Amino acid sequence: MLKFKKITACLLVSPCFLASHSFAFDVVEAGQPLVTGEPSRVGPPWNHRTTINIPGTKTDIAFGGYLKLDATYDFDYDLSAPYDAGTDPFALLNPSNETDGRTHFTAYESRLNFRTHTRTDYGKLTTFLEGHFMPDGDFGLRHAYGELNGFLAGQTWSNFMSFVGGTRTLALGDPKGYSFDRNPQIRYTAQLGAGALSFALEDSETVIARQANGLASAESQLPDLTVRYEYKRNFALSGLVRELSSNGNVNSVDDNATGYGVQAQASLPLGAATHLKGSVTYGSGIGNYMGNPGNTGHRNAPDVYVENGELEAIDSLGFGVSLNHNWSTDWFSSIGYSRLAQDLPDDGAYDNNFDTVDYVFANTLWDVTSRVMLGLEYQYADVENVGGDSMDASRLMASALFHF
Repeated sequence: MLKFKKITACLLVSPCFLASHSFAFDVVEAGQPLVTGEPSRVGPPWNHRTTINIPGTKTDIAFGGYLKLDATYDFDYDLSAPYDAGTDPFALLNPSNETDGRTHFTAYESRLNFRTHTRTDYGKLTTFLEGHFMPDGDFGLRHAYGELNGFLAGQTWSNFMSFVGGTRTLALGDPKGYSFDRNPQIRYTAQLGAGALSFALEDSETVIARQANGLASAESQLPDLTVRYEYKRNFALSGLVRELSSNGNVNSVDDNATGYGVQAQASLPLGAATHLKGSVTYGSGIGNYMGNPGNTGHRNAPDVYVENGELEAIDSLGFGVSLNHNWSTDWFSSIGYSRLAQDLPDDGAYDNNFDTVDYVFANTLWDVTSRVMLGLEYQYADVENVGGDSMDASRLMASALFHF
């Protein structure tokens, strides 16, 4: 049974402010998404408000990012294990992560980015480069792409996912149950009135359940194909088809399987200050698209398992819902629930893999200025493995974020 802790107030910090410079393009207003459609999880100004024109050129440049401190207290399990950043419910699968209470401070989520806009004979050319220090303190690539007239090439958010049904949370990334992945890709987006239709070929990675690592070696023969239609920031529908394969030259299993997925997201206004947001994802062989970008460090959401010498795609279902309310122009709260479930055989071989992950959060965020945010968030995770064992844990997170 879920046990909620009482959420208390936030702290005070000094405001910061940035001045504008001359620019060749209109400054991007706060609240407008990047070409990838990525809103910030933690504050309004997810775009650069200040751009600088390179004298004698048609190019604007902008540096940005944020500094973020997360202070966490874990009541039952270390939800940052095996790293010192992020919130990972899969940490409950490892008994060595149990704790009597743990306090931890980290600034690893802090990030840097660089953007350019250039006028060309073919329209506006945009480039974007961003990195951060998650998950272990080393600077790593998040985004690196160029975009011209709807054509995008580089690494950024998967075209299969959307942010329409997401919400502002202090924990990096959408809760488990939402699609969340970054891939190198080639994408084309066509504007259809107030909506947009996007097609992409994306880098493919076959993730095999770790119990079969000695039998099968993952291989990707074809890129993943994704398609998405998004209408304003109200509704999104996406699909995915992929080939999953193993390399018989390395291990004994030489096989392939077909993976597919569909996702729908929506944002429903309930008055001027309240929104109900939700997401539903279903598919087979889409584990590494479900909240595990690059599958760094673990393979808890695999795509396939091995049975009788053949690859079998794993069916997955994810959904999430959140209620979001703006108390004023400066104060925001949200509460949400999500679930991720996968269907693995219960014959004993995969007992230590997760069967279901339930996740609950509630937060209050204070936008002290347009560039400073303070927040407090309660997080609860309940994980049941294939063998039937159930573990649950609570975390309290306080964050201070400074945009620049």
